[in-house]
Formats: sequence, C-alpha cells, structure tokens
Amino acid sequence: MASKSPDVPESNLLDRLFLYGIRSVLVVLAVVVFGIYLIVHGALVSRFDYLASGILIVMIGIGLAFAFQQTTTKVITQRYYSGDTLVGKTGRAVVAMKSTSKGVVHVEHESWSAVAEEDIARGEAVIVTAVDPDKVTLKVRKHRT
Repeated sequence: MASKSPDVPESNLLDRLFLYGIRSVLVVLAVVVFGIYLIVHGALVSRFDYLASGILIVMIGIGLAFAFQQTTTKVITQRYYSGDTLVGKTGRAVVAMKSTSKGVVHVEHESWSAVAEEDIARGEAVIVTAVDPDKVTLKVRKHRT
C-alpha cells in the first residue's frame, strides 16, 4: 500500500506578509511614511518641531517593526516547539544533501535547516526523524513510500 507524499507549496511574498500580519506591516509602514512626511515638510518650511517630530515618529516605526518581528518569532516558536510536533512530518529537500551534511528542507510551509541521515537529492521527499537540541535544525531521511 503505497501512498503519495504531499506536495509542498512554494512560499511567496504574500505568505510572508500573512506570517508577519498584514495589519502589522501596514501599521509600521503608515507610521514610517507619516514620519518621513513630517521630516520633508519640516525641512521645506524650516520648522524644527516638524523635523524633530518626524524623526521621533520614524524611530517609533522602526521600534514597532522590531517588536512585531519578535512577537511573530515567539508565536512561531511556541507553535512548533511545544513538543516536537515536526517529527514524522513530510516535506521536500530544497538542496541536495550528503549523508550527515547540512542543508535546507521545506516542511509545514516553512524552510528549515536540516541534517541528512543519508544522501538526499534536491526535490526528493523527506521525513523528519528528530529535532536537534538547538530546536532549529531537523534530522531528516528519505521518505519511502
């Protein structure tokens, strides 16, 4: 009884925007654009208060970007590492890997660093056998159907 391994969709820019939250990205962009507007307007009309406010608002926007990125990373980390939920999942090798060498695999709609237990060709189906203690690197082998 052979089963076909699932196709792994390609990650694109829209997927990444949803990962970080489109609303979060739009809020940060709006804050930074408003700050840049104040800087330009303050320079044109020689108003130091506009210029200083614009610089402060741009700095706040950059701080928000870092805060959103850290929050998103924490949510992703909690989702995947609450009990080695990736063990047993299938995916595809992004690059060819020799036995015991590092490479990249695509599992659960994300790219992961991986160590191959055997030689694996690019595009070949893989299965996750373990998660390294660093909780970033997966151990994978060929997925035999």
